[in-house]
Amino acid sequence: MFDEAPVVTIGELRKQYDEERFYQDDRAAAEYAYALAVRLRELGETDEARKYARECLQLAEALPSRSLDDVASTRQDVGGVPLPDHFHDGVVRARLADLLEAA
Repeated sequence: MFDEAPVVTIGELRKQYDEERFYQDDRAAAEYAYALAVRLRELGETDEARKYARECLQLAEALPSRSLDDVASTRQDVGGVPLPDHFHDGVVRARLADLLEAA
């Protein structure tokens, strides 16, 4: 039997996001912002989810995207949120459209 992954709290995700921003790992920061946007949306915290959706899009737009290797995800999930197989600004816009349109 498989053990379930431990639940990562919103606070822990925020802390990790802040650390990645501080260390200027824009890809990791974008992934954490994506996870925060998804988790906060699920909790009904729409305004906060919009903030992280915008951050995610801004970071994703600055990431290299010339090749498949540039956009291929290197991990399957962040904080229990599945990441898209290809992580780039177009996917972020599509997956977080409800948050980005209402911003």
